[in-house]
Amino acid sequence: MPRTGLSADELKEKAVDAALARMRLVGFDKVRLIDVAKEIRVSHAALYSHFADKAALLDAVIERWLSRVECAMSAVASSDIDPERRIEEWFVGLYQMKRQAALDDPEPLHAFDIASAREKPFVVAHLRTLLEQLAGLLAGAKIAREGSDACLKAEMLYEATAAFHHPTLIAQTARDNRETRLREIVALVLGGMKALPVAGRDAGRRE
Repeated sequence: MPRTGLSADELKEKAVDAALARMRLVGFDKVRLIDVAKEIRVSHAALYSHFADKAALLDAVIERWLSRVECAMSAVASSDIDPERRIEEWFVGLYQMKRQAALDDPEPLHAFDIASAREKPFVVAHLRTLLEQLAGLLAGAKIAREGSDACLKAEMLYEATAAFHHPTLIAQTARDNRETRLREIVALVLGGMKALPVAGRDAGRRE
């Protein structure tokens, strides 16, 4: 254990907390490792033993935030409401989390936007997790067949609703609550999908 009496994992968590606080105070671009080290009362070198550089620490901040988003969406995906309505509520939940972040806590969302543009591995993994959840929801609602059909339709639906979860677009429209429009779009796209042949069953598509 370090002199702080904290384990390595506890120290990392404390560093992430401090980095998030600095991010909110001075902005994403102005966070410095030396300030974070001072805040948690460890040496600059000690912090480097856990994070290779400032980018690694800030990535950890964003990754933790995204993990919480995934957990919240997973709770909706596993709820016992009507399967088709569950899809709608999943999108609304994702939208409102991002919208509230844009209104009340914009710096982490801004950091996520930058990481997304750079296609950082943890952002790619986050998107994959969300699409897997959505594919499962579509299959559960019998709107898609499990497998490639559900994955394809999940990507289509996610792209069709980009204005309601992409960080840049959310930040531009956050002051307006567009939940009603989102519900309309999701219902419209789902209606169209239900009218299409289910790949692999009706169209003979191979998995």
